[in-house]
Order: sequence, then structure tokens, then C-alpha cells
Amino acid sequence: MLASTRNPISFTSNNVSSATGLLSMLTEPSPPLRKAALKRLFAVVDTQWHEIAQALPDLEALSEDEAEDLEVRHLAAKVASRVFFYLEEPEQALRLALDSGEGVFGDAAAIQNPAYVDCLVGAAVDAYISKKKQLHDANTETTEKEVYDTLPMDKLHAVIQFMFNRCYAEQKYEHALGIALEAREADKVREIVVQCASKGNMNKLYRVLQFSFHAATTLVTSKAFRFEVVQIISDQLEKMTSDDSGVPSGLKNLCAFMLANTYQVLRSPKPVSDILSTLLNGSEDDALLGLQLCFDLVESGDQTFVNKVATYLQGNVNDDSTGNFEKAIKILIGGFSCELAISFLHKHSDSDPLIMSNLKQALEQRGSIRNSMLHNCSVITHSYLNAGTTNDEFLRDNLDWMKKASNWAKFSTTASFGVIHAGHITEAMTLLEPYLPPNPESDEGNVVTSEGGYAEGGALYALGLIHGSYAGSSADKRDETYQFLLKHLRNSHANEPISHGSALGVGLTALGTNKLEVLSELKELIYTDSAVSGEAAGIAIGLVLVGSGAGNVRHNLDSPDADEINEIISEVKTYAKETQHEKIIRGIVMGIALINYGQEENADYVIDEMRGDRDPLMRYGAQYTLALAYCGTGSNKAIRILLHTAVSDVSDDVRMAAVIGLAFVLYKTPSRVPELVKLLLESFNAHVRYASCMAVGIAMAGTGDAESVALLEPMLSDMADFVRQGALIGTSLIYMQQGDMCNDKKSKSFREKLASLVGDKHQTNLTKMGAILATGIIDAGGRNCSFDLGSKNGYTKMTSAVGAALWLQHWYWFPMMHMFSLAITPSFTIGLNKDLKYPKGFEIQCNSKPSAFSYPKRLEEKKEEKKKRVETVTLSTTAKNKARLARKKAKEEDDGDDKMEDVKNEEKEGSAEEKMEVEGEADKEEMEEKETKLKKKREPEPLFYGLPNPCRITKAQAEFCTFDLDQRYRPIRTEEKPQGVIILTDSSPEEEEDLGTVKPPSIESEDEAGPPEPFEWTPPEEDNSSTSRAQEETTDSEN
Repeated sequence: MLASTRNPISFTSNNVSSATGLLSMLTEPSPPLRKAALKRLFAVVDTQWHEIAQALPDLEALSEDEAEDLEVRHLAAKVASRVFFYLEEPEQALRLALDSGEGVFGDAAAIQNPAYVDCLVGAAVDAYISKKKQLHDANTETTEKEVYDTLPMDKLHAVIQFMFNRCYAEQKYEHALGIALEAREADKVREIVVQCASKGNMNKLYRVLQFSFHAATTLVTSKAFRFEVVQIISDQLEKMTSDDSGVPSGLKNLCAFMLANTYQVLRSPKPVSDILSTLLNGSEDDALLGLQLCFDLVESGDQTFVNKVATYLQGNVNDDSTGNFEKAIKILIGGFSCELAISFLHKHSDSDPLIMSNLKQALEQRGSIRNSMLHNCSVITHSYLNAGTTNDEFLRDNLDWMKKASNWAKFSTTASFGVIHAGHITEAMTLLEPYLPPNPESDEGNVVTSEGGYAEGGALYALGLIHGSYAGSSADKRDETYQFLLKHLRNSHANEPISHGSALGVGLTALGTNKLEVLSELKELIYTDSAVSGEAAGIAIGLVLVGSGAGNVRHNLDSPDADEINEIISEVKTYAKETQHEKIIRGIVMGIALINYGQEENADYVIDEMRGDRDPLMRYGAQYTLALAYCGTGSNKAIRILLHTAVSDVSDDVRMAAVIGLAFVLYKTPSRVPELVKLLLESFNAHVRYASCMAVGIAMAGTGDAESVALLEPMLSDMADFVRQGALIGTSLIYMQQGDMCNDKKSKSFREKLASLVGDKHQTNLTKMGAILATGIIDAGGRNCSFDLGSKNGYTKMTSAVGAALWLQHWYWFPMMHMFSLAITPSFTIGLNKDLKYPKGFEIQCNSKPSAFSYPKRLEEKKEEKKKRVETVTLSTTAKNKARLARKKAKEEDDGDDKMEDVKNEEKEGSAEEKMEVEGEADKEEMEEKETKLKKKREPEPLFYGLPNPCRITKAQAEFCTFDLDQRYRPIRTEEKPQGVIILTDSSPEEEEDLGTVKPPSIESEDEAGPPEPFEWTPPEEDNSSTSRAQEETTDSEN
């Protein structure tokens, strides 16, 4: 009777308070009952999943039981999949959904439960990408979930294809490209591009190609796959730039510009020169776009590629060519880009002369100037402050102070002129002539001896720094200096300083040229077994072959001497294992690191071989090889190796190099570096803490990031003095080009801290050294230079990466400090017209307050306060006695005297009144000055302002800057950021222009008057009478 009163189970109503009864029916022997129960469970699973979860094993067993009806199995898999979805296990939900048949990912399912479908699609995409990566990286360890291995690939592929078709229908090609790039499927990328092109929307196709090119160059970590994708993009762009493409001319020019960028990634200079020729021979706007492309090529920092483009471009010049070809050659290899940079740094330098004066005074007061290390660092700091500005007045005004340097300090002091005059190639020989050694091929019989030569070697090193610091320096001048340095290299083996300076100088001037003759000379210098010279020779070999991959199975050497060059590298590697000099080994391994710059997986064999060596110096070189080979790629494999080495190697130097290498690999995503090294900053190993400070500084340079500064702040009071040094240098890198208002004015207090540390007698010399170097770094290049490894177009600047890696070697050898000039980049923006002159009427609008990106306030000289005269205090008794005597004397005087006294009193009263009036006027003036100051403070700061042409625009400031397209001059590429050189179009060419000409600075003073114009001098006619009178006076005086 009780059973009859219960409500029977309804298979049509969803209002079920419990699923227990339905679950009990799953054990019934009748298949129809089980089927009905599963249908009912599927209807209520969204509300009763917590109860159904207890029966998951039974549901999975039903889905896998081959004896069951296919529909029952599919229903059981669907119910179990939904339960796993609510349990937040998308991988298991996907596994069962793939076993439940079709319809799970259909439109009906998406409408009923879109969150469930989106979750499954996301899990399917992750699984598909994971399995594809395992196929491509078969030899690498995988950390993906094991459940992905059990998923059938054919079903996953069907899901992904379903997603692609939906993207095609909705024209969301970027979503499909993301999946294809992650899965490393070049065929899918080609399919997406073809699908987009078939729609006929050229603007949409251009945006898709632009997105895919940016993603391929910044997100794809595999070099081989990146080249495949870029090749697909270039093939499509070639079709769009063809004559019969039907693409509008404006869009066609944009496609041609991007096509040149793709060929640069593919290392194909000939097609780039062909594109340039087409643009330069076209209309005026086409020619301007070609000039802009030339500047962008130089700005990427790959001088080797630029030289090849210029060579092919010169071959395309014919009688019908326009004058634009001369301008293009001038930009590429004529040194015009270098002239722009050095002219700006010279004219707009904001270097504070009081910084060096106060630094010198602080060291002299504490007697620290006697310390050769601190004196040397002070000279280096001066070169940092004035890098590229050609301003060496302080050194010339303090020659006695500079002459205190001796031996290798004298070498560094002379070489610092190369940092100050970096890029000043036109007058380099004239500037360094007093210090250069005599010509070895002269007839005077100059013989190089083993004694002295420090100033001469430093001058040769300075020549290399002047010509090698900027990629856009003149190729002819560079080659002329290269020949000069090569002569000295051949004849200076007997003198260590001269051979050291000539080796580094010739390496910098022959950067990336792959010349066999200089490699042979450097190999001979290594074989002399001189520690100092051998180290320089090893580094110089790396500079000459930078980025070539010489010695590897796959390399970039395209010269006929490739076999001989590979043989030299093999001999040098063998010598590194035989020699006993650590300096030579370190020089060779750093050379190997430079050779493998940008090689990525091509360098894996060399890296693994060096990592497995028992010599810690070889393992040290392996870390820098890994860092430079994968520089800017963000490769997870490289990061995993570096982190493993940082915590496991037994050598402090190796661990230090591994941590610093993280900054090179991740410089394009700098915020990841502080997160990775946060725990390493708390390491018990002081060398790891030092390297962590440097890594954070390099990655976050010029950002002023408050979190990064907060990470380094505890390190400023670390127990180890060299850790404090690293924290000071790292913080100064972060605060580069930041104003006083940065980080709640903490940048200003940090500058004050640097000044106080130098004069603090309780600080060690290593800490003072860090404070001195940080003083120069924070204001480098007249406060107009940034420490950045990348260009504005996303390329890794070879000169900057090489300079940063070699600058970090100052830990072992102080002359490497000068390599800092290669790592810094001028932060200038200049607009040029078709004649390469800058219109003074062109402005860039900055949508921020002027104080946000202003220069730091200069130091003020301390004014000596004049001592005020203190009035003598008179006692009351003394005053009474004087008054009594005065009255007594007054009675004795006659009336006349009384009148005289009255007159005197009147004069005194008058003078007192005048004095009061003068004081009152002075008080009024002071009050007026205070009021004007208050008014200035009360005036609100503007929210935007215009920047003149040229001007300094930092990387952070560029985000707030825009072009005013309503003005007369407009950029030829309006979509670019306002940084670097901008080619302008003139909307009113018929009007008169106010133009400025770019001129490199001269050694002679600008205030000095120029020579007079040519003239002919004729003696004046003599007057006979005056002559006779002068003779008479002469005879009279003789008599």
C-alpha cells in the first residue's frame, strides 16, 4: 500500500530532487531500463551531478563495455563527461566526450551549454598542440599531462578542423592562426592564408599577414618553423605586390615594406635590394618609403646584412636611376645614420658637469683617489656620462688628475676617449693622433718593444670603439681604420698592451665581416701564449664571426673561405683545452658564444658539448653561448637549462653566468625575469644574488619599474660588498632616463644615495666602485641613451647584445667596461624631408604631463654663506654709567655745542628713516619674489605638449606620443611609433621651408671664429715727410 502512494518516476519531468533511484537502475539487467535511466540522467546531470559523481566508475565501465548497445555506451560517456566538467577536470571530460560520438561540439550543444562546449574545445586545443609539439620535439622532455597520450589523434584533428571551419565562417582568422602556430603546422598556416585571400578583402588579408608575421617573429621559438611561416607570408606578399594583383597602390606599398622585413628575417639581401630599387625609382611617396626602409634596416643593428643589401643596390644603379639611390647608399653605408645620432647627442646633451666635479672632490677628500681601481672607475664613469657626446672637457681640464693613471689604468683612460667619441668617425684619427703608436711600416725603423705601450694600446682600442659602437658608421672609414689596426696587430706581438688594444680594435672594426686574413692573424696571436693578448684575440675572433655559426654543422658562412674558417675555429677550440691560461680560455669561450649569436637550435650540439666539460670555464662559456644563441626567443628549453645550471653547478662563475643569461633570453618579455629570480635573490650563494641583481637590471632597464626596484632594495644592504655593487648597478639600469618624479621620487633619493656612498669612509672599495659606475650608467650619453637589446621594429640588435655580453666581463677584466658603448642606444626622434634635412616646424604631440618624462634636475653649486657680524651685548649697568657721563658732559657744554648736537641728532634720525625705507623696499621685493614662486607652483601643469624636431623620446614615452596629421609635415608611415628616424611628406611644397642641416660635431670649439675669406694684401704707401721726420727723431735720440 505504501508503494502505491509514492510518485512514480517520470521520464519527462526535469524536476527531480535526487538521482539515487536513477543510478540504481544502471545495475538492472534489462538494457531498455539502463538506456532509459541514462537518458534521464543526461537530462538532470546539470543539477544532480554531485550525486551522479559517485557512480562515475559504473558510467565509465558502461561506456567501455563492448557488449552494450552503442547508444548506451555513448549516453554513459556523455553523462560521465558532463560530471567531469563540473568536477573541473576538462581533460577527462574531453576523453569521454570524444568517445560519445558526434554532436558533442555541434551548434545544438553549444546553445544548450556553451560553457561546457568552450571548456571541451579549450582542452581539445591544448591536447592537440601538446601532441604536435611532442612529434616535433621528440628528444626533449615533456611536462604535459599524461592523459593527452590516450586521446586519439584522428578525433582531435576532427575537433580542430571543426574549429577552423567555424573561424573561416566567422572570418576570425587570427584565432585559427594562433592554434596553427602553437601546433607548428605550416600547412594549416598556408590554408588559413589561402582561405583569407579567397574572400577578396585585401585590407583584411594584410592585417592577417601582419598579425602572423608579428606572432612568428616574437612567439615562435623554433627557428626552422619560424622560417617556414615567414616564407609562407612572403609568398603571399609577393602575389599582392605584383603588377596584376589589383591591390591599391597605397596598400601595395605597405605590402612591399612588410615583404622587405620578411626577407630580412629570411636573411635574403638580394630581394630586399630589388624592393628598394623599385621604390626608389617610383613616385615621390614611393621613394620616401624606400628611404624609410633604409633607416629601419640600419636601425636593426645587423651591419653585415645591411652591407650586402647596399652591395646589391649599387649593382642596380644605372643611367635611368634617380638621385634617391645616392641617398639610400648614404644611409646604408655612408655613415649618415651615425651622423644623426652623434649630432643629436652632442647638441642635446644634458650631462651635468657638477656630477664629475663632486665625484672627484669626494674621492680626494677621503684619500680614495690614491686607489687605482676607484680612479679608473671614475674615468670610466665620465665616459659613460658623455658617451657619444664628444664632450671631453673635464678630462682636458683635469689632465693632472687623469695622469695619475698608470699601467693598465692608463690603457683604460685612453680607451675611454673611444666611448666619449663613439661614432665620431670623421675626426677619429686626428683626435687620437697624440696617443697612437708610430706607423710600423714607416722608414724610421720603429721597433715595438715589450715595455710600456699602455696609452698606445688604449688608443688603438678607442679607434675600434669609435667605429664599432654604431652599426650605421661609414663603411669606407671603417675599412680604412681596419687596415690601419691590422698593420699594428701584425707588428705588435712583442708588446702586450698594444697587441691587446689592436686585437680588440680590429675585432670591432671588422664586426661580422668573416674576413679570413684577420682570423689568421688573431690565431697566431693566440698561439703566442700571452694571457692578456690571447684573451683579446679570442674575443676578437668572435666579433669578426659574430652570428655566423662557424664551426657548426649548419652555419651562415657563404664565402669561399668557409672551410678554412671552420678549420681555424676547430684549432682554436682544441687550443682552449690545451692551454693553462684561464684568460685565454675565457676569451675563446666568449668568442664561441659570439659566433653562435642567434643560431638557436643550430648551436645545441656545441652548447651540450661545452656544458658537459669538466673545466668550469668551458661550462661558463656554455651559459653565454646558450644566452646569445636564444637571445630574445623566450625559449622554454633554454630557460629550463639555465635555471637548472643556476642551482646545481659547483662553480660560482658558471651559476652567475646562467642567471644573467635569463635576461638575454627573456628581454622581450622582461616582466618574467623578476618573477624567475625572486627566489634566487634569497640564495645563500652571494654570486647568485649578484647575478640576480644584474639580470633584473638588464631586463627591466629604463622602465623605472617599482616592483623590480623593491626586489633589489634589500640587496643594497647585503652582507657581501659585491652584491651591493650589483644591486647599485642593477637599480641604476632600471632608473635610466627616468625623471625625479619616477617611483614616488625614489629615483631622486637613489641619486643622492649614490653621491653619499662614494664619500662614505665605512663602505668598501667594491661598493664604492658600484656607486661610481652606477652614477655614470643612470645618466649615460648625456641622459639621452637607453640600455635596450631590441630595436623599435622588434629585431634583436646585434651590436647591443654583443656589447652587453662583453660589458659583463668587466667582472674579470676592467677594460671590458668600455663595451658599454655598444650596448646603449640613443633615444632620439628626428623627422627628415626628401633632402634628408629636418623641418623645424614638425612637432610630435605627447599626451602626458611634461614632468612625467622630463630630465632630472641638475645639481646646484653650494653657495658659501657669508658670516654675519654679531652685535656686542651691553650690560644695563654699563648703559646707565654712559648715560650719566653724557648728561654731565652736556651741562658743561655751551649753547653752540647744544645746537651742533641737535643738528647731529637730526642727521641721525634722517639716516635711520632712510635705512628703514631701504629695508622696507627690500622686504617688499622678497615678498614679491615669494608670491611669484607661489603663483608658478599654483599654475596647473598641462596635460599634453608638443615636442620639437629633433627631440628625445624614451621607450615608455613613445606610448603617449602621437602624430598630428593636420600639420604641414606628416610621416610617410603613420602607423609607426614616433621613435628613431621618421621620413616626412610635405603637404605644401610650394611654401618656404625652415630647415635644419645635420652636421657632425667638430673637434674645434663652436664659439671660435672661422678663418677669414681669401684676400690680397698690399702694403700702404709711405709718406715722404713722415719718413724724414722719423729719421730725424732717430738721429736725435742717437746723439
